[in-house]
Amino acid sequence: MENNGGCDENADCKNTQGGFKCTCNQGYSGDGFVCQPTSTFENEKSENNQTMFIGIGVGAGVLGLCLLALLVLIFVRRNVISLLFQKKKKKKERNSKYKINRNKRKPKLE
Repeated sequence: MENNGGCDENADCKNTQGGFKCTCNQGYSGDGFVCQPTSTFENEKSENNQTMFIGIGVGAGVLGLCLLALLVLIFVRRNVISLLFQKKKKKKERNSKYKINRNKRKPKLE
């Protein structure tokens, strides 16, 4: 066909039943009648943005897990410390009761 069948010079012209179809070549975009070079900068930009968002998501996830682990450690530590104090207090109470009972004099039987 002359002049690529009315398609852009960067497109393929294919005959169809009752007409033709224009399709832009690889590296070009458009409707086939007008094809513009596809910007590799735009493709790289979108890939870089995607990589950046994945990195931000992973970083936020790791930070969240670290904070969660820190909170768990603080909670466990508080409970362990309070349990230790409770044990010491109970032991002290037992010892003081023993001392009181030991010091009590038994009444003399006559």
